[in-house]
Amino acid sequence: MRRILTPIAAFVSWHRRAVGALLAAAAVLIVATTLQTPTPATPAVVTSTGLAAGHILAESDLALRQVPDEAMPAEAITHLDDAVGRQLIAPVGPGTILQPGLVAADEPAGPGRAVVPIPVPDEALRQLLSPGDRISLVAQGPEGLEVVSRDARVVAQPEGETPTSQLGSASVRSSGTILVDVDSADAAIVASLGQAGGLSIVLGSI
Repeated sequence: MRRILTPIAAFVSWHRRAVGALLAAAAVLIVATTLQTPTPATPAVVTSTGLAAGHILAESDLALRQVPDEAMPAEAITHLDDAVGRQLIAPVGPGTILQPGLVAADEPAGPGRAVVPIPVPDEALRQLLSPGDRISLVAQGPEGLEVVSRDARVVAQPEGETPTSQLGSASVRSSGTILVDVDSADAAIVASLGQAGGLSIVLGSI
């Protein structure tokens, strides 16, 4: 064995510069090959700017972005046509990947009706609400509680944790905002009191 290794060691000693250059070239080739290997990606619909809850999405608000498969949410919206015209249920930042938990259902408000976002910070209460439920909205008035809307309907609500950072690279707890369908005449006061945290919810119509 020593007879075999001695000539090899002598060769490397005499030609160490050439051997070093050869090893360096091999390392560069390996790195270049690795970098050229494409990472699997899928197009996803993302927001091009920050948007508020209740905003109706237009094509100018959106873009298609290639997202690595490992960062792609399972139910991400992948076609612009599936997002345009939908209403946001929670505020989003630029680069947010749109998912069903961030937008309301396709069903629009009917004639004489409007959809308004209101925060419901009580998670236990949110869990009692489902899209389609009839609710009443009450607020504190000068002489006690007053009914603001007797026939509101839950349109959509957040679903657990929703990625809202750029390209969905991190997750944050959803805002707790729900969308409610109310009479157009009540929409302004519902929006004002709701955003100020001045509304209480009663299940059913009263």
